Amino acid sequence: MTTNANYGQYCPLSMAAEFLCNRWTLLLIREMLFGSTSFNDICRGLPLASRTLLSNRLKELIQKEIVTKSKNTDTGQTQYLLTEAGLELGAVIKAMASWGQEWLQTEPALAEIDESLLMWDIRRNAKPLAILPDPFIVHFHLNDIAENRANHWLIYENDEVDLCYIDHDFNIDVVIDVSVKKLVKIWMGWDDYDAAINDSSLIVEGSKKYVDITKVWLGQSSIAHVKKHPENKRINA
Repeated sequence: MTTNANYGQYCPLSMAAEFLCNRWTLLLIREMLFGSTSFNDICRGLPLASRTLLSNRLKELIQKEIVTKSKNTDTGQTQYLLTEAGLELGAVIKAMASWGQEWLQTEPALAEIDESLLMWDIRRNAKPLAILPDPFIVHFHLNDIAENRANHWLIYENDEVDLCYIDHDFNIDVVIDVSVKKLVKIWMGWDDYDAAINDSSLIVEGSKKYVDITKVWLGQSSIAHVKKHPENKRINA
């Protein structure tokens, strides 16, 4: 028996779904909407996808004129950019993410957390502030996982934020000690930051003038403001 990859319908939804609903495609576009332009950065945001698969997905999106491939004139490196059509998918992806935030149960997302992906997500949403020293270095200690995966450093420098997994004998400004699950819940807006501080499930130490504005320079997920429905109304993914 033969199968057809196409839905065979004239409906624009079916035509769009034929390539947008391929595994990893929408998440790849999400990474580009967040500002990733190099292949390595796209891969960092999708650590469970093989590089070969992501390369093939990019080729498909280039064929569909959703993505362009070119050389960065400053660095000479290959870069991938969304076309006008690709950028307009931002509204689609935001709507899907908001729906998931509202309606889906949280526990499945907490079953197996990739801490490197969590920290990468935090890095791209962190906010450099003029009041912060340059550089401003934050040490995250994730206290519920193996020590060789537990330490991460955010480096705020030259109006950008970088992420490091190796201790280079940094001069630390703020230390954050928290479990991975609690950090996810706070980051996603599922748990309250101040309540976590009060019950010591989140510990933030450093100069008071920086600690007091942690919520500002740390930021939150782009959909943290979307409130979840009561648990008895949510659905399992």
